[in-house]
Amino acid sequence: MTPIFNYIQRKSNFIKSQDGFSLLEILVATAVSSLILLLVYTAHRSIMLSINDLTGIADFYEHVNLAVNRLDEDISSAYYDRYNKDLTFIGENDYSGKNNGRIDFVCVDHNELSVRGKLNQSNPVSDIKEIGYFLKRQDLPDNKGNYLFNLVRREQIHYDNEPQSGGDESIILENIVDAKFEFRIRNRWTDKWDSRKYRKFPSAVQTTLIVRNYRGNDEEFVFVSYINMGR
Repeated sequence: MTPIFNYIQRKSNFIKSQDGFSLLEILVATAVSSLILLLVYTAHRSIMLSINDLTGIADFYEHVNLAVNRLDEDISSAYYDRYNKDLTFIGENDYSGKNNGRIDFVCVDHNELSVRGKLNQSNPVSDIKEIGYFLKRQDLPDNKGNYLFNLVRREQIHYDNEPQSGGDESIILENIVDAKFEFRIRNRWTDKWDSRKYRKFPSAVQTTLIVRNYRGNDEEFVFVSYINMGR
C-alpha cells in the first residue's frame, strides 16, 4: 500500500471509532428538556396567578376600607341643632330593589390647619356641608344578567331647604349588591328616619353593605357610626 492509502485508511478508522449520539438518546434528552421547561412555566404561571389574585384582593379591601372610613366619618360628624329646621337627617330603605338604602344629612367637615396665620400655630376651621349617600345602578349587567350598583356620595358646600338634592356626585365604591341603613332610637333600631317630622337625630347609624368581591363572591360589611350630639 502506498503511504497515502494508509493515511486515508487510518483516518477512516478513527472517524468510525468516535462516540456519537444515537436517535434514542436525542429523543430522551429532548423529552427531559421539555419536561423541565414545562415545570418552570407551570411554576411561573402559578406564581403570577397568585400575585394577581392577592393584588386583586388587596385592592378590593382597600377600596372598601376607604369607602367605609369616609362614610363613617361623615355620619359621625353630623351637625345637630334642634332650633335650626334646615339641619336635617333623613334616611330610608327601598326594599323593592330599585334604589336600596339612602341617607342625607348635614355634617361638619373639620380641618385642623388652614393657610393663614403662623405656621407653628394650629388654625382649626370647619365647613358645614350637605351630604348624601345612595346607590346608582351600573350601566351594564354582570355575567348572570343582574345589575350591580355604585355607592355614590353627594356633597353640597352649603345646606338649604332641599336636603336630598343638589351638589356634586362622586362614586366612592363600585359593585354594590345592596346597602341598608338602620337608625338607633333609645334601645332599638328603625329603618326610617326623618328629623323634619320628629326634630330628633338618631344616636347611631348601622350601615350594611353587600359588595361583590374580586372573585365574584358577595361579602357583607356591617359597621356602626355614633353621632356626637354634644356639638
